[in-house]
Amino acid sequence: LEEYVARMPLRQEGIYYVVGESGDALASGPYVEALRKHGFECLLLTDPVDEWVAESLRTFDGKPLVSAMAANLKLPESEEGKKEREQKAAELGGLLARMKEILAGEVSDVRASDRLEGSPCCLVVAEGQPTAFLEQVLKAHGRPVERSKRILEVNPTHPLFEAMKAVHGRDPASPRIEEWVQVLYDQALLTEGSKLADPNRFARRVSELLTQAARMGAEG
Repeated sequence: LEEYVARMPLRQEGIYYVVGESGDALASGPYVEALRKHGFECLLLTDPVDEWVAESLRTFDGKPLVSAMAANLKLPESEEGKKEREQKAAELGGLLARMKEILAGEVSDVRASDRLEGSPCCLVVAEGQPTAFLEQVLKAHGRPVERSKRILEVNPTHPLFEAMKAVHGRDPASPRIEEWVQVLYDQALLTEGSKLADPNRFARRVSELLTQAARMGAEG
């Protein structure tokens, strides 16, 4: 932590970390995209006790320890960038409402994100709730754990949502929207470290989407 703080840019206010089973997976995951863009280092914590330790420490050398997977994460943003993101988020209002309706039993909210750069979406953890990794650790030790509902954040600048917005605009009840949303949600579960309830269903949906894309490519 001393070495981390010594390397921090002056504009960086916190010590950022993510928790999960694999350091390689965390390093390439959606939670570090915006941090990397800002030049902020992120600790990759893969030991089962790391999350408890980080929450217990809370601060080091006057710097708060901040989970990059937390729903209340705040990152620097220019006024121009903020206005552009808010405009795109407003344009997705109807689609986000439809997504929340589809995932009503799975997530507590669906909202536009400011932490994503290349990924289409991710699941974030509300304050006081455990991460997927900690839930898995507790279950492995025979502790009863009720999975907390995450918040699904979507990247309003990702081209996928431009396409989904167009389909939703033509037909808000389109079954294609539901299929895409379910695939995105399963993808977000995998990237946060959760296990899918039905991996076969996910595989079938991905295969169907690939088949549709291949047909469109052949016709084009």
